[in-house]
Parts: sequence; structure tokens; C-alpha cells
Amino acid sequence: MTLDKDKTKRLYRRVADELLQSIRAGQYKIGEKLPGERELAESMGTSRPVIREAMIALEILGITEVRHGSGVYVIAPGQANSAALGQEDLDVGAFELIEARMVIEGETAAIAASVATSDDIVRLDELVEQMQDENEAIAERADYDFHLTIARITENGALISTIERLWELRATSRLASTIMRRAKGGGLAARIAEHRLIVEALRRQDPVAARAAMRDHLERVREYVLEATELAEIATLRKQIKATQASWAKRTRV
Repeated sequence: MTLDKDKTKRLYRRVADELLQSIRAGQYKIGEKLPGERELAESMGTSRPVIREAMIALEILGITEVRHGSGVYVIAPGQANSAALGQEDLDVGAFELIEARMVIEGETAAIAASVATSDDIVRLDELVEQMQDENEAIAERADYDFHLTIARITENGALISTIERLWELRATSRLASTIMRRAKGGGLAARIAEHRLIVEALRRQDPVAARAAMRDHLERVREYVLEATELAEIATLRKQIKATQASWAKRTRV
């Protein structure tokens, strides 16, 4: 299988279209399981995050179904759903969004490090503390405010509006929000430590360290999201196995 080379399409769309063509051609029939992410990534010459975004796009459009602990199955014929995929763009995926943030927020942190004041640092310290609040809404808002505060420190309107838009997409894009919901939690303890390293770099007015700390934080978020969505399926499978074992134990009990 070779990936469609239409560069005008987003990567996840190109992969989704390629899979849809295979379904229409009868390579994968209703009820059949699609190959695993690693196999598809190798055969299509792309990354696992892109494959995952394509799979979720097909699921959102009702073409496939994710059966946790088992895999991804075709549930509708490609002919019936090809128009939906052609007409509807599900906006950006979580992984491409994180990649964009790595570039833009990394450079923004570097600029902010050169001009941050002591008051700015105090505010960022306060927001890191708020991220640990038991109220999830407060913690998530503090995370948003932390990243926007760094953008505002630069006093660059273009950077501020761009980062605001990236965070808006995180919540409004059907594809990105679906993936982020499945990775709910974000590895809170690790995320707090990463934010503190960003603040320390700004406190030292070290642009190189600030850029590296921000990019490292977002790289780790990307890895967490990839791992967490995978681990969710593994956890479900383990529960199913335990339930089956308990059922057999009950049946065979004398």
C-alpha cells in the first residue's frame, strides 16, 4: 500500500483516503479487522500518530469502529461514506497540533525569557500551583493561562493570537478533541515538573533553556497522548481477561 501523494491534503486525510480506497476495493470487508498501527505506518511510510488520527477520523465518520482490546473493524461500506470524508474536514489532529505548538511555543518561550519581569515570574509560579488544584476545570484553565501568559510576555500580537488559536483548536477540532479526551489526565505530576522547568528558564532569562524546556514539555505531551490512548485499550483488554477468568472460575467451582 502506498500513500496518496496529494500534498494539498493533511496527512491524516491522505491516510484516511487511502484506507477508504482499500475498503471500497474490497480489500477490507464489513466486519473485518484493519491492520495494526505499526503495520500500517510501515506500509504507508508515515508515523503512528498520523495513522491513529486517520483511524479516528474514519471512526468519527462511521466507517470503522474501535473495539478496545481488539482493534479497528470496518462497519460500513466505503461507497456509502466516501462522500462524507470528501466533504467534511475534521480540522487538525491532536498530534499535528502538538507539533505546531512545539515550533511556535518553543520560540515564544525563548523570546519571553529575554523580557520577562519578576512580576511575570510570580504570575507563572502561581499558575503552576493552580494546575495542581483538585478541581479539573481550575487546573485546565491554569494550564491554558500559563501558556497564554508566556505569549503575552512577548507583547507580540501575532504570537498571542496564534497561540490562542492553537489552544482553541485543541478544544473545538473534532479530531483533536476526540484524541485528547481519550488521553484525559495528561500525566499530571510529570506535566507540573515540566512547567516548573519552563519557569526556571524564564527566571534565569535563558532563551536557549526556555525554548528547550517548552519543546521538551510538548514532546512529552505527544508521547503521553500516544501511550495513554494505547494503554487505555490494553487496560480494557486486561479487564476483559480478568472477567473471563472469574466467570470460568465460578462455573468450575465445586
